Formats: sequence, structure tokens, C-alpha cells
Amino acid sequence: MQKILPILVVGILILSGFGAVALSSDIEKFDSKTIDFENTGYGERSNIYTHTILGEYGTSTTCYFCQFAHPALKNIYAGEWHPFYYISFVCDKNTHAYQRMINEMGLTGYPTVFFDGGYKTVVGAGSIPAAQAAYNSSIVDCGARDVNDVDINLDVTWNGNADMDIAVSVDNNEDSTYNGHLHVYVTEIVSSMGWQNNNEQTPYTFAFLDYAYNGGISVSANGTWQNSTNWDGHNYNDGYGNNFGGITYGNIMVIAAVFASNGYVDDTTGFRVGSNSPPNTPSNPDPGNGATNVSVNVDLNWTCTDPDHDVLNFNIYFGESSSPPLVELGHLGTSYDPGLLDFDTTYYWKIVAVDPYNASKTGPTWHFTTRGNDPPNTPSNSSPADGATNVYINVIISWTGGDPDGDDVTYDVYFGNSSSPPKVKSNQSSTSYDPPGVLNFDTTYYWKIVAWDEFNYSTSGPLWSFTTEKNLAPNTPSNPNPDDGATAVDINKKLSWTGGDPNPGDKVTYDVYFGNSSPPPLVIENLIAATYTPGTMDYNTTYYWQIVAQDSQGLLATGPIWHFTTELRPNQPPNKPVKPSGSTSGKLGVEYTYTTSTTDPDGDQVYYNWSWGDGTYSGWLGLYNSGLTASAKHIWTTKGTYQIKVKAKDVYDAESAWSDPLEVSMPRNGASLLLILLERFPHMFPILRHLMGL
Repeated sequence: MQKILPILVVGILILSGFGAVALSSDIEKFDSKTIDFENTGYGERSNIYTHTILGEYGTSTTCYFCQFAHPALKNIYAGEWHPFYYISFVCDKNTHAYQRMINEMGLTGYPTVFFDGGYKTVVGAGSIPAAQAAYNSSIVDCGARDVNDVDINLDVTWNGNADMDIAVSVDNNEDSTYNGHLHVYVTEIVSSMGWQNNNEQTPYTFAFLDYAYNGGISVSANGTWQNSTNWDGHNYNDGYGNNFGGITYGNIMVIAAVFASNGYVDDTTGFRVGSNSPPNTPSNPDPGNGATNVSVNVDLNWTCTDPDHDVLNFNIYFGESSSPPLVELGHLGTSYDPGLLDFDTTYYWKIVAVDPYNASKTGPTWHFTTRGNDPPNTPSNSSPADGATNVYINVIISWTGGDPDGDDVTYDVYFGNSSSPPKVKSNQSSTSYDPPGVLNFDTTYYWKIVAWDEFNYSTSGPLWSFTTEKNLAPNTPSNPNPDDGATAVDINKKLSWTGGDPNPGDKVTYDVYFGNSSPPPLVIENLIAATYTPGTMDYNTTYYWQIVAQDSQGLLATGPIWHFTTELRPNQPPNKPVKPSGSTSGKLGVEYTYTTSTTDPDGDQVYYNWSWGDGTYSGWLGLYNSGLTASAKHIWTTKGTYQIKVKAKDVYDAESAWSDPLEVSMPRNGASLLLILLERFPHMFPILRHLMGL
């Protein structure tokens, strides 16, 4: 093999990356491989590749994304874009596949494709086109590598009953000894073992069974290494007890690859066991041959299989003549979209099926006739009815449309208050239109609908008209909340009422009058909602309020004056006053002063009522600020011991408990002449008073 850096043909590679096939005669698929069906698969290689590339595809039957990887590999192989073989290693069905992918190649996730022994590795597949583009790029990169100049050759003889003789040789064209590793893989072109991906539901292709040879080789300079072996499928199994004795002639591909000491592939070849048969004749056309009234959006479909289970591509001929021209070369799949066709036209088509070995089979020429086209139905059943009066100003207009051929229909809407209304909406699919905002009162509007089908045929409806309702004044505001005359209303109450307008869709706003006098003053204008929040009101206060409604035309409706009274102020009584302070003994007929204090939880001012213990009371004295000291005077006239106590009440008449009593004796018991003198002349004997504790 020549050691060359390839000259890449850019056009081919771009088309390959997108899975496309050129129709031009000077840009064609890779066609330099010459097939000897009794010998190797790929023979002479194009000068843009240094060797035949190998793809080893790691997969499992439960892998979700493998449904994209496998078709991409099949398309590339069937399209013959590169000198390329691939092998499917179904790891959950074959222990030999598991050994190669997991233990030797280090596969970490399905799907993974190792190109040329891992020179390029692609993990995952999001879609068939994406996988195909990634694989094409990797194959091209591998094909451009500088490789050792070795050639591998295969020869396989089928002995019948799953038995084969396999001979392999490796020619070393180098001037030094070549040391490498040889794999000879036995695969089924289409798996007969029931191996298929659960999501793809298509049997695996080139599914690996087992090796015919797996070992190191050493080839002298300019020498040849060769070996042969007998391979009987009855003597090999998948590791789960299922042997390969059921393999059949024509469904076996033996693939050999020689790996350099760095692990990368230097050359690959394949040998199909059995002669190639051409594809079966394309059949089962859809549309059926001679079909009429066919949709102009039709896709062409057909059935075609291959007796050797080969992946096929198709040359498609299509046109209006009975000898239709070629429109696509190397199409993959059995469906073709010819684009939008003409109405009432007869088309002819035929399919040529081609297998990977360029054997072909031409199908018959089929024909079909497309349907004619009728314009859409004339728009009808207008709502409002033509000439209607007293129509709501928020009306939504509607109509009946459709198409006699079942085509998709869109509508242009013309609407306005002149007899030549302007277009206000284009290409809408619904059969109704809501004019923006609201319409004017007592106004005649004109409208029409033009229907269009998907093929640009149109039908214009008649000019319709209607006249909107006359304007009425708003509804008189009613149903006040709180009710008129309500009491004990929460001081944070939100006011609400019922308003509205007898003309549906007419906008109404409200002016609010509110205060504690009647009539109340205006506090806010142009409210949209029928609610008003006056803020925190005073306790135990009567408020008056009135609502005036105004519509969009300035008509008014004045509600009555309502009133309500707020709740009483929540009140707590003062705390129990402190025990009175003052003289605890004294003389009859002398006035004595006593003090106390209390606090009010609400901070209210308080009154005090003193009980002097002699059956008399001070009555409510005050007002005093909460927390300040209060005093009262009293004269006792009867000898005895008295208990003074005091209670408080706030300005809302909430009373406290009585204070603890202060005991007072009148007059002092056993008073001496000295005490009498000291009491009568308090400034004459200060030192003596101090010593006596008086």
C-alpha cells in the first residue's frame, strides 16, 4: 500500500457529512472499489484514502440512542462514500463482543464507534443526521492517515451446514519486519439470532459472532504471512449457550483487519460468503399505479428488499413524461418527497434499486394523477347577521368558512365604519375576529372576509354591515357595603358597591364622596373598580358617602347618600392605683392630704374616687394624665381607725379595682403633753422631733 497523504475532494466530503448525494455526473459516490464476489469486498482503493477503514460499533439491545447510530452506519455503508467496513458488537447478547468492547477497547457508554482501532472514537448519537455527519468526518480523518504499507487478503470456502474454510494472508511491502495483530471477524450480514435494538426494531447488520483468527503476527520485510482455519458455527457460541450452527450461505461476511503495534488499523478487507444476487424488483407503489385525485403534497413510497439482506439505495426517476428523468441518485430509504406538485396533472415514476455491490433491479414505470383544486367556500353565516341593529359595542364577529377539498384555509378580515372597509387582519386561521377595544355607539360598521386555501386560491365573501346599540346611562350605584345605616363598622373597612352599565362593554368610572358630614365631600375621581379604601377611620363616628357613576360617553348616574357608624373604641380599664400615701395618724378636725397614681393601658386620662373609710367618698376627681400623681384631702371628725383606698376610671368610664388600703388612726392614741406641744408648735423643737422620729 502506498504511504500518501490524500488529496481530499471537498465537494464529496461536504455531501457525505450531510448524508446527501450529488446528481451531477462529475461528482459521484465513491465507486473505485472493484468487487469480486468470490474474493474480497474492497479491492483497488481510491487515491484519496491510504487504506480501507474499519468501524467497530459497541451497542446493546436496550440502548436508546443506538436507534440513531445503527441507521447512520448502514447509510454510510450503503451509500458507498468511503472504502469502509463496520462490525456491530452486541455486548449484551455475545460475551465475545463484550470482551472486545469493554475489556479491550474500554467502552464506557452505548453507542460508541471506534474507527481504526480508536484512532477516532465517537460516543453517543442524538439523531441519524448528526451521527452520520460525525461518522463521516471520523472516517475521512482515518482515511487520510499515514499507515504501514501492508495488504491483507481473504479467501473463504463455504462447505455447507455452517462450515467454512477461511484463509488469510498479509503482504508486507516495507523494507523492515512488520509486527502487528490480526483480527479475522465472522459476522452475519443481517442477524438471524434475534439481535435487534429494542427502540430501532431492526436486526443488527454485520453482527459479530466470533473470531476465526485473533493473534499477533510478524511478517518479514517484503514477505507474506498466511494462515488458514476451519470455522464451523456449531463449535462456536455466544457465551449464553446458543451456537451459530444456523448461519446461512449468502448472509456471512468475514472481515479481517491488521492492527499496527500502536493499536491502529493499517488495512481492512472483507469477504462475503456466497455470490451476490441483485435486489428484488421495487413494488407496492404508493400512490398506487393509476391512482387519481392524489394530493399535491404526496410522498412517494415503495417496497423493495434484497435476497442477500443487503442495505439498498435507490435511483429515483420522476416527472410528467412517460419516460421520467432521474431526479435523485443513491437515495436512502423507501420514501421520497417530490415537493409540491401541480393540480390535475399526471406524473410518472420508477425506482432502480442498487445494492452495495452495484447490482441493480429496475422497477416498472408507475403513474398517478393529482387532484384538481376548488377555491375555498364563500364565507357565510355572519354574526352579527347582516343588517343587525342594537349590536353590543364589545361584539366579536364570526363567520363560517372551510374548503370543499379539505385544504387548510386562512382569512383576511376587512372591517371599518365605511362601506369600503380596510383590511385589519391577514392570514388568520380562526373564523372569528375581536375588534380591538370597543366600538362606538349608534354606529354602522361594514365588514367582509376573504378566504385563502393553502395553494393561494381565494374566495371573497359579501359585504356585511351592522349597527351598534344606543348609549344608556350607567346603572345607579346600589348594594352599599357596609349597609346603609350600619353600626359597629370596622374602622379599616373597605367600601364597595354595585355599579356597571346596561351597555355590555361600556367603560364606567366612579367618583367617590366621603366624610363625616352630609353631603360628603369629593375624595377621589375616575375609579375603575367599584371599591374605595378610606384608610383608618375614627371610632364611634358616623360617616356619609355617595357614588357617582360615569360611562365612556359622559352620562352620569348618581347614587343616594349612605351612612354608617364605626365601632366603639376598644378600651381597657386603668390599672389598680398604688396604695395611698400620707399620714397614718392625726387629729380630728384637721385636713390631711393623700396621694396615689395609676397608669392606663390605653394611655387615657383618668379620674380618681377616694374612699375615706368613714362612709364618705371624694367623688370622681380629675382629669389626670396616665401615670401622674394625684392627691386628695380629707378631714375626719370621729375618733377611730379608718382604711383609705382609691380607684380610677378612664374617660370611657372603665373602672379599675380598688387600691390596697392605707390604715389611718384618728386621733393619735395616748398622746402626751409633749407630743401635743410638738404637734402644735412644729418649728420650735426640731432636734427633739428628729430624735423622737416625728
